[in-house]
Amino acid sequence: MDVPVETSGRRLLIGSIFAAVACAVLLLATSPGVPMVWDEGNAILRAEGIAQGRWLYTTRLEGHPAFYGMVIAAGSWLSEWCLAGLQAARFGPMMLFALAAGAMFYRTARDYSAAAAFGATAALICLPRMFAHAHFASIDGPLVSCWVLAWATFPAGGDRAGDRTGRLRHWPAGILWGITLGMTLSCKATGWLAPFPFLLWTAAYRTRPAVWAVGVGLPVALLTFWILNPPLWHDPLHGWATFMHLNFHRAANEELGLNISILFLGRMYNLDYPLPWYNTILWTLVTVPIGILLLAGVGVAATLRRCRADAAGMLLLFNFLVLLVVRALPGTPPHDGVRLLLPAFAFLAVLAGVGCRVVFGYAARRWIRGTAAAAVAVIYLTAAGNLVVYAPQWLSYYNLLIGGLGGATAAGMEPTYYWDGLDHVVLDWLHEHTAEGEKIRFGACSPSNLALMRRWGTLRRETDPGAPGEFRWYVVQRRPSGYSPADEWLIEHARPAHRKTLLSVPLVDVYRYADYRRAAESASCFSRYR
Repeated sequence: MDVPVETSGRRLLIGSIFAAVACAVLLLATSPGVPMVWDEGNAILRAEGIAQGRWLYTTRLEGHPAFYGMVIAAGSWLSEWCLAGLQAARFGPMMLFALAAGAMFYRTARDYSAAAAFGATAALICLPRMFAHAHFASIDGPLVSCWVLAWATFPAGGDRAGDRTGRLRHWPAGILWGITLGMTLSCKATGWLAPFPFLLWTAAYRTRPAVWAVGVGLPVALLTFWILNPPLWHDPLHGWATFMHLNFHRAANEELGLNISILFLGRMYNLDYPLPWYNTILWTLVTVPIGILLLAGVGVAATLRRCRADAAGMLLLFNFLVLLVVRALPGTPPHDGVRLLLPAFAFLAVLAGVGCRVVFGYAARRWIRGTAAAAVAVIYLTAAGNLVVYAPQWLSYYNLLIGGLGGATAAGMEPTYYWDGLDHVVLDWLHEHTAEGEKIRFGACSPSNLALMRRWGTLRRETDPGAPGEFRWYVVQRRPSGYSPADEWLIEHARPAHRKTLLSVPLVDVYRYADYRRAAESASCFSRYR
């Protein structure tokens, strides 16, 4: 039943706290089983440098802003009494995501109903790839969290007659929105797209609170960005120019190897060979559980049908579409698929919540509320079942529109991309079958990850080529865009000693090092994707 906006303040607060706590508990409970993924090592080492005054952000390397590193560092400091290693590093990003989930519940319930709020936050958790990134001590989870907080604090009117948004005092609302927007800008260059949906909405609806929020909030956001990025403090203008250059000239920075390829429908793409324009649409259609897609479609249709009256819905739609449109343009980095448009999926989750409200409202008028509730319950239970089936390799999730993971792989999509197949099962096998003094070599793996895993004892065998001992195994991640010619030869000609599969699809292969030497020396090395 919809919660009356005029009398629901305490209930909404309790509901949002419950949503945040439930999300936090779920993330903390599942995090130990989630393998360390590619970007985490680099992000954690940079965050550790903050305490020593080393700010490898904003004007250094590839130009990532600093706030996500602050979140990792703060979380590690707060949790060091009870957590260690990777789990301590993940604490900050997970708690920020839980806070965003609570804010999502509150804003959706206030603008729509309790049913919409429950539907939105449940959909957020039931998106397998979103749920995976919510754990990581990396960039994309904090970016999603901050963007959701910016939306939740923006004073946009809802579609309910009793909405109180217009009664907010304009200055505090604008300052709060500016701070959350500045946090979004300070997570990743992608966050600099976040102001556009709000500007477009304000131009379309021209409500006084929104106009004040934009006027006050944009300068506050820029000030917040400057405060959260110490490399800018001594020379803001030159620093900003450097930040923009590093982020918008990725292809020219060959030293860092940032022109990363991706296999998409059987063909290889990179910055020099852009993905087709429809790639973001396809990613959305095949990586979101079908039931949640249907509910989001209902939410989108209802919003468009009442676009003049449903101001809150249009703000959601603008936030959902901005990354889908921009990331479809030539010249944008193509790699890792959904990861680079992840914030759009958060707003798709809220639109699914709106779809729940529409379904329940339609059913109530026709006395079939029980049937509607059962159908929606099946949708969410099925989506939650995907989390169980794919755990902990949620980044490999594809829905049945493409035939699941097996169908996607057959269609020429990458089955994995972030080394999340290197879970405790694979590591246990490697430890058991690698004698003390023998080494393991990893193909196309993050050196930072390996160094930290060795420090924490997660990886108990040597990987350094310069260390004493002979290599025993060569480990390949089944990411076609990351294959070396030797990897391709091994996959084609050699039999792995151990293989990690998910739904019968290989994610990680372990080969004898003698086979790797044969592959490296073979004149038969080739590339199937050239």
